[in-house]
This record gives sequence, C-alpha cells and structure tokens, in this order.
Amino acid sequence: MEFDEMKQIWDTQNDRPVYVIDEKAMQRYIQARKDRVLDIANSSELSLIAINLVAGAILLVINLRQSGANLFMYLESAWMFMTVGYVVVSRIRRVRAERQFDRSVHGDLDHAISLASYQVRLSRMIRWNLLPMGAIMIGSGWEAGKFLKVTAVILVSYVFAFYVGRKGLRASKGRRRELDALKSDLLAGG
Repeated sequence: MEFDEMKQIWDTQNDRPVYVIDEKAMQRYIQARKDRVLDIANSSELSLIAINLVAGAILLVINLRQSGANLFMYLESAWMFMTVGYVVVSRIRRVRAERQFDRSVHGDLDHAISLASYQVRLSRMIRWNLLPMGAIMIGSGWEAGKFLKVTAVILVSYVFAFYVGRKGLRASKGRRRELDALKSDLLAGG
C-alpha cells in the first residue's frame, strides 16, 4: 500500500488531517513567550526610570550643595530626567497599544512580536543614550579640572555598559526573530 493511500485511510478513519497543531499547547507556548518578553520590557522600563531618576536627583543635589556649581552636572541631571520622561511616555504608549491585540493565538503572537520589537528599540535607545551622557560627563570632568581622571573612569564604565547593552540588544533581536519565525510557520501551515 502506498503512503498516500495509507494517509487517506487514516484521514477518513479519524475524520481529521494526520498533522494537527495542538492549539492549546501552541497558545500556552505563545503566552509564555509573550509573558517573558512583557516581563523583560517592564523590568527594563522600571529600571531605567528608577536609575535615571535617582542618579539625576543625586547629581542635582550634589551640584546644588557644592560651591562653584558645575554646569555640565546640571546638564547631566537634566538629561537623565528627560530620559525618564521619554521612557515613561514610551511605556504609556506601549500599554495603550496592548489593547489593540485580540486574545487569539495570532493576536497573542502579534502582541509578543510587538513587545519584542519595542524591547529592541528600548535597548538601542539605552545604548545610544550612553554617547551624550558620556560626552556631558567628560565635559563635567573638563570643567572641574579632572579631565583625564574622569575621562578614564567614564570610558571604562561606558565600554562595559555598551558591551552589556549589546548583549541585551542581541537577546532582544533573537527573541523577535524566534517569534517572527513562529508566525511565518503558523501562517504557512494555517
């Protein structure tokens, strides 16, 4: 008996195709991926908000208490507060956009892809934000007369931060590629 004949007999006996996707298992898998990406996005946003808010406030207080205030420290503090504002607005937009996705397998998958894309954009923003912050801090060291010492510390810490940011960006891109591939597979099979 040929394979096609066996398959046809099997299909008629079971009244369904031989290869069937377990939709509940697929839904759980996609939901788990979406929850993971959502947790990462939430923790990234909240960490950025907290770190920049606290660091900006500390810089502001230190500069206000010093005699001969450093203009670049005020600028750094303002930049950190603007970063907080940007992340808060991005978070509000992301949360509002979540309402547009339906609660189906494809809707949850689209939501997970949207979250992964958002996390990639956020990771890029974190990495590129290092450049103006580093430039401002180097200017602060120059104004304070500690240019070489401040520059060396900033370069070492920012190289480390850039490396960590690159790893985070790669992980975010990997999650997005995985979700895009899953969507392609589902669309091709469905």
